[in-house]
Amino acid sequence: MARVRSPDTKDMAKEDYIKGMKYKDLADKYDVSLNTIKSWVKRYGWAKEKKQKGAHKSKKGAPLNNKNAAGHGAPVKNKNAEKHGFFSKYLPGETLDLIQEIKVKNPLDILWENIQIQYAAIIRSQRIMYVQDKEEMIKELKKSKYEIATIDDESEQLPIEEEYEFQFSWDRQATFLKAQSRAMGELRSMIKRYEEMLKTDLATEEQKARIEKLKADTNKITGASTDIEDLSEVYGDIYGNN
Repeated sequence: MARVRSPDTKDMAKEDYIKGMKYKDLADKYDVSLNTIKSWVKRYGWAKEKKQKGAHKSKKGAPLNNKNAAGHGAPVKNKNAEKHGFFSKYLPGETLDLIQEIKVKNPLDILWENIQIQYAAIIRSQRIMYVQDKEEMIKELKKSKYEIATIDDESEQLPIEEEYEFQFSWDRQATFLKAQSRAMGELRSMIKRYEEMLKTDLATEEQKARIEKLKADTNKITGASTDIEDLSEVYGDIYGNN
């Protein structure tokens, strides 16, 4: 199970930073990456605050061989370097911050967020790929060639060759149905995994209730009588009504 970081970890790290603790020591003490510490310092203006406090009172460094971090540092044979060393070398601080935030998330909530993203993509595709009638056709410029001509002492580009791509309604509908089928299959698979995870004692009532509404909304898409107008309410639930 992922380690849960205390909500006040950042505040405690800030206090130690202002007191003069080094980046590496802060990262080891609070079990976060070096880049995460640097990101906090930059994002929340710790350096400026440290400078302001230093101007009002003399800096008090920790005595030689101090034990301030005793009992609070990383455990013996800790895996900090193994966990963060590779990532901290190649990933930006913002990405590492996201990784740290993900660690405190419940796996069930992570799956739920992915279900919502997949579901939203399916609803959005209904609007994008909607075909009004069988005569509908989309004409799109695929490529073109130009030559430079001088007109009234000014150079202009004149098209000499153009190639268009035509999409007829039946082509768009067939492509959409194939993509929709794959997307719905993935959504059903994620919902099934979610329901299996609900069987654990750790699932909350909220986590159990929200999947039922989603399953009902999904039936609006897969139902035989569903048309694009029926989806306006579902679309509004996800993206908000304008």
